[in-house]
Parts: sequence; structure tokens; C-alpha cells
Amino acid sequence: MTIGSNQDASSKKSNKIIIWLFIALLVTAGGTFGYRYYMLSKIKPPEGFSIEVDKEDLALAGTKWLEAYIGQYRKGYVPRDRRVVEYSTSHMEVKEDGVLQIDFSIVTRKLDERTSSIWNGVLEQNSVKCQWVLRFRKDVTSDGNYIYKVDKLQSPAGYDLEKYQTSGQKERDEYKQKFEAEIPYEKKQYTYKIENKTCYVSYDEGLTWKQVPVSINKLTAVGDGRPYLNQLQEGSFIITPEKTAFVYGGTREAPLTLVYSEDRGETWKSTEISTALQSARVRFCSFPSTSEGYIIVAGDRAMSQEMQIIYQTTDGGSSWKEVGKGARTSLLQSGGFVESNLGFMSYPKIQGAETNFYRTEDGGKTFEPVIIPVVKQEYLGMTLEPFIQPETPYSDSGQMYLLVGQGPEGDFKGGTLMVRFKSTDKGKTWSFVDLVEPPAKKEAG
Repeated sequence: MTIGSNQDASSKKSNKIIIWLFIALLVTAGGTFGYRYYMLSKIKPPEGFSIEVDKEDLALAGTKWLEAYIGQYRKGYVPRDRRVVEYSTSHMEVKEDGVLQIDFSIVTRKLDERTSSIWNGVLEQNSVKCQWVLRFRKDVTSDGNYIYKVDKLQSPAGYDLEKYQTSGQKERDEYKQKFEAEIPYEKKQYTYKIENKTCYVSYDEGLTWKQVPVSINKLTAVGDGRPYLNQLQEGSFIITPEKTAFVYGGTREAPLTLVYSEDRGETWKSTEISTALQSARVRFCSFPSTSEGYIIVAGDRAMSQEMQIIYQTTDGGSSWKEVGKGARTSLLQSGGFVESNLGFMSYPKIQGAETNFYRTEDGGKTFEPVIIPVVKQEYLGMTLEPFIQPETPYSDSGQMYLLVGQGPEGDFKGGTLMVRFKSTDKGKTWSFVDLVEPPAKKEAG
């Protein structure tokens, strides 16, 4: 064997040793990595993590639970930069049965946004601040110990929102906002406002106010549905210098009543109109003149049908008599008289029906249907007929006008756009004028 051959054999042997050492190193590193990966996979998330204690004490269980949970991150197999070095609890509060809030902070060797995200906390200076609301499920073991297991982890804001939505408080707040929260008054010459549960009227755009001598509970009470304590039913009142009137009642608690003033709210009179209705849904008041007035009241609803009665006064409101019924028994949407004996009533649109708008010229004894022209609109490639709900006509400069809206389900261009018509024969026929956004009609009276 030559020297060269010996050197080749020695070199091959050294290479084999190096390869085996490298393989061993890879196996060791892989095993270590695999072990760490396996152990890290065994770290349980907060939801599902449990602790066993010998006392039925949520605060004690919470303390032990947090200690055990964080303990998972103090093991040697946790990457060094993510390992928890220390932690401290600053606040603990029992929110309700089985729900505990724990405020604590942790310190890891590497503090960054990833760490704060892992712990659902906020990075502040040299630690991650955490606020956990934990919902525990409690079970009793066979030997009398207690197992507290976290079913849900939330932030305080998330917990408060869920509590708000499920406790009924959201519904109560929505009711208060819709039915009780004060609404700014409409700034026009003759207007009203409800403030501190009292109704006031103004004849000078809100510069001065006169109190209406009826409680807001009585003015807004209905026998059918929820009362709006922050606004009056549209059409149930008129405000003019010559006649200011509010109709209310028609329920089991109060008869149908009119309170009115003829001197800008300085003095008031009250008249009982009728006790016939026990469950009034809507009331409409109109005075074509200071002496002649009409009240239309609808109620005693059964499904989509109801009774309607028309009352008339010829002495300014001191006395009233029944003079007619409704044009049909559908739910009344609007009604009123624009002249002596000349009145209108509006109902929901029914598919296939000739009309939902009616006219009387004998004070409500008889009615005739009024056909309103169909106004079509092009929208997103479709042809629509959105204007279906007539209001009570009004007069302006000797002309009679009618607004027709989209009804409660209308959504064409926001649902508020209306069409305006004009009549030259006292409401028998109508012609298109334009499209308008409310409010467009004149003040009542």
C-alpha cells in the first residue's frame, strides 16, 4: 500500500465521521425542535383551560387559574424570547355569577406587538397589560372539589356590549330614544314642542311659548300601540292664532276630548266629545273655520279593520255631534276637512283595489272614490310606481294641493320623496305638479 493510498483511506474515513456527526446533529436538532413543537402544541388556549380547587370561590379559582395558565409559558420548551419572566395581577372583579375580570401584566424576554397580540393585551412600556373577562363553568368532582373551566374569554368592552344586548337594556334604550327622547321643535311660525314632559305652543317661531294645560301622557295616550311621549300624532292638532286645538283620549282611561284656545294660548277650554271609542288608534282634527270643525277618530281595531267616526262642531268646539262613518273599515292613514262638508280620507293601498283615497262633500255622510294619477319613475333599469299613500289635501293661495308619499315600506330615493298634485275642482280630479321632499305642505289651518 502506498502513502497516497493510506491518505485516501484516512480522508474517506474522516469524511464519513463528519457526515455521521452532521446526521447526528440534524437528528438531535430535529428531535429537539420536534419535542419543542410537540410541547408547544400542548399549551392550551384560555377557552377550555381548567383548574381544580378545594373551595367554591370564584376569585380563588381565578387566581389559581391564571397562575396555572401563565405557568405553561414559563417552561423550558417555550422559545426563550416568548417565555414569561414574571407576571402580576392588578385588579380582580366578579362581574356576575361565574364571570370574573382579571387585570394583569406579563413580562417576556422579548416585548413586541406580536407578544401583545398573543396575550390579547396592550404593549405598555416594559410589559403587556391584559384585561380578561373570563366566563367559568363550574363542576363538582366526586371527592368534593371544584373544577372551574373557562368557556369564554372577552375584553371588558366585548363583555359590556354582549351584556347590553342580552340584558334587555338595549331594547329599553331604543324604546326611550324612539318614544321618549326629546325632539327639537320644527322652526316655523306656528309650532309646538315637548319639553320636560310638557307640551308648549308658539306663534312666533319659538321666541315665546304657551303651555298646553293637558299632561303629555294624556295628549299622547293611545288605546292601540305604544304612545310617543316625545311627539304628537300628525293631524291630531292645529295651531293658528284664531284656533289652537288638540284632540286626545278615546281610550278606557279618558273620553275623546278637545282642548282649545282662541287667544293664542292665553286661555283654554275643554270639551268632552264622546265615550263611544275605548281604544283609539289615531285622531284627526280640522277646523275649516273658527266655528266649524271636524274630528275623525279611528280605533277598536280587529286585525286590519277598525271603526271610524266623524264628529262635527258648529259652535267653535263647545259641542259636538256624530255626523258620519269612515269610507271603509281599513286602517285609516289620514283624514280631514278642508272646507265646510268637504273632506278626505286615506287608507293603505290594497293590490287590485280601485283606490285608497276618498272624498265627501256632505260632511261624511257619504263618500266617493277619487282616482289619483299614477306617477312612474325609472330607477336602476326598473319602472316603479312608488307613490301610493295620499295625505289630507291642503289649500295654498286659493289652490288645493295633495301630497302622496311612499308609505311606511317605501325606499325609493330614501323613501321620503313625495309627489305633489293640484286640483281645480275641489279634489274630484288631480294633476301632477312636481316631486318634493317633505315638509312641503302648509301649516295646519
